[in-house]
Amino acid sequence: MNILITGITGFVGSHMADYIIENIPDAIVYASRRWRSTDENIRHMYNNKRIIFKEADLVDRGSLQKLIRASKPDYVFHFAAQSFPETSFISPIHTLTTNILGTTNLFEELHTAVRDGHCNPTIISVSSSEVYGNPNPNEVPMTEFTTLRAANPYSVSKVGHDFMSRYYYEAYGLKVITTRMFSHEGARRGKRFAISSFAHQIVTHEKNLKTDLNARYDIKVGNLNSIRTYAHISDAVHAYWLAATEGKIGEVYNIGGNHTCTVGEALENLLNKSLIKRDSFDIVIDPDRIRPTDITLQIPDCTKFKNHTGWQSIKTLDDITGDLLNYWRETI
Repeated sequence: MNILITGITGFVGSHMADYIIENIPDAIVYASRRWRSTDENIRHMYNNKRIIFKEADLVDRGSLQKLIRASKPDYVFHFAAQSFPETSFISPIHTLTTNILGTTNLFEELHTAVRDGHCNPTIISVSSSEVYGNPNPNEVPMTEFTTLRAANPYSVSKVGHDFMSRYYYEAYGLKVITTRMFSHEGARRGKRFAISSFAHQIVTHEKNLKTDLNARYDIKVGNLNSIRTYAHISDAVHAYWLAATEGKIGEVYNIGGNHTCTVGEALENLLNKSLIKRDSFDIVIDPDRIRPTDITLQIPDCTKFKNHTGWQSIKTLDDITGDLLNYWRETI
């Protein structure tokens, strides 16, 4: 079984590769990475003969053609993207180019490879819950039929990604399954994301603990009132595998965890796990962390996905925050 993962150097792509190697003994993973990508998430994979790294870039169709022809995949997991909503405000053109045109490049090459008889893979196209933007209160929890109201350049780009994925299913019969994953966190999550950023700040203070027992420690934050539904990364990658193997071709699936809370409540969970006592921390609003527009209500209805695949979210917010703190304690 040949499995192609785009974007293996990222948070989810690297965990997906780990999941496959651990659980699918007959699988060979072909993994795309860009020459300029960092490799901290994948260094432990370099000596694994079941993982074959290939240089490729979504905006370079020639590299995608070589990647697909070399891997002849049975499954494709398309994670490669400009995945930082905050960055999309600074670089909207890059975000749109990578996520919409890059995804189109990939699907064009997959379509050509299928047409020419090189492969005929099941494709998991990784969209995002951000496509829903800010729903009306009567639309929560959100189903796959909730109106899409993209609210920032990143979410606009994922709407384009989402629509192009379904276009290639409808127009050319590619075996595409589209997922809209809600918040998923754990070890290796970049510190640009809210609760990983909080964990990073907490651990940085732990590493530089002051001798003064009355010392204060600042935690810089943005909007703490946003509501998120969290899943652990291990549950997320298991869901992606079930989507590929048990999901129905052509479907769109919401996937999300069981724990819904504000970002501020997730921060409190982290602070209460710190080696520093909770009342030594000061929460400081950082204007640079306030987005021009913010998506503030993310609660999914995952009934369809659970009915089709039998998936359940198992791990809790405590597992997520514990893993994040331990990850940064080992990394910093």
